Amino acid sequence: MAGKLKQGEYLPSIRGLAKELRISVITTMKAYEELERQGLVTAVQGKGYYVNAQDSEMLREQHLRKMEEHLSNAISAARIGGISNQELIQILEMLLEADN
Repeated sequence: MAGKLKQGEYLPSIRGLAKELRISVITTMKAYEELERQGLVTAVQGKGYYVNAQDSEMLREQHLRKMEEHLSNAISAARIGGISNQELIQILEMLLEADN
């Protein structure tokens, strides 16, 4: 989604990536299947997975959806912790400044 991989570029093999990251082959396979489900990659029998062409508007929508999900989780945590809207906004502004 960050555009680091080009259209048509093959992803590392499931086993190779699992070994490199020191994680389960099953976990890696599930991640690749999720990418395929989202339309970001396509599986080719005997060759692996390659990156699909991406519509920039679709990528933006995916980023927005992910951001909204994370912000909703942050709001829920703030409510549970008794943090006010103003405090939450200040924290967000502080994080945005720290990121610059």
